[in-house]
Amino acid sequence: MSRWRAIPLFQRVLLVMLAAMPVFFAALYFILNGRLGVEYGGSLLLRSVQGETTLYAGRVDGKEAVFAVSPDGRVTYRFDGGDYGPYIVVEDPGAVPRDHDMADVLTGVEVRRGDEILFRGGWLDGGISVLIDESGAPVSSFSFSWHAGGKAYGPDGQEMDFSHEPSVSFLLPLVLAPVLRHRGDISLYWLATCLAAVGIISILFADRLFRWNLGFLIRDPELAEPSDWELFGRRLGWIVCTGGALVGYLVGVFSIV
Repeated sequence: MSRWRAIPLFQRVLLVMLAAMPVFFAALYFILNGRLGVEYGGSLLLRSVQGETTLYAGRVDGKEAVFAVSPDGRVTYRFDGGDYGPYIVVEDPGAVPRDHDMADVLTGVEVRRGDEILFRGGWLDGGISVLIDESGAPVSSFSFSWHAGGKAYGPDGQEMDFSHEPSVSFLLPLVLAPVLRHRGDISLYWLATCLAAVGIISILFADRLFRWNLGFLIRDPELAEPSDWELFGRRLGWIVCTGGALVGYLVGVFSIV
């Protein structure tokens, strides 16, 4: 206790923060890793079950978003009070283009919105969806557009009709092979923890590290006194370690993996 009291208040505050952050964020990461869902629009929609219906709910662009998936492949989507669908996603082996080079690895699927067929053909889910129309023509699984002022613009700058409807490439894995994700990148947690450990060691053993380093430069480092510049560098390093660790933990917490 006497040694602890001998440490200046500034260093004590930093030590408490550096020691508490790994424990606090370890508990937070543990909680987040158990909250599974699907990634949509850069957000995580958490999974829950109501009867036979699976719900994926969260906020996209700050607005409420909910997908409801039934066992028969029916999907409804609610965004900001507006309803989209219902969409029907079914497997149909007959939809695979037989003469296509990828016919052996494609899954035959059909996606409808009511009575309208949105897509019918082959689908390959390899992290990035590959869609091949029933006729054998590839279908883009991305929407290359950007938004400004409430309007949507295509790759050539042409104005397009803006819609919040989910894409076929999202609906297919949502129903047939949902990839459940969670927040909390454990690699960033360990990186931040290593930085916190460096900060703790540099505070507790500042003088020893200073003299150990001087041992490679002068004959009698025990007689040396740290300059004001050295003391400033120490404090700056402690602050950088503490701030860097906090940023690492927070970025990891909000990362979807």
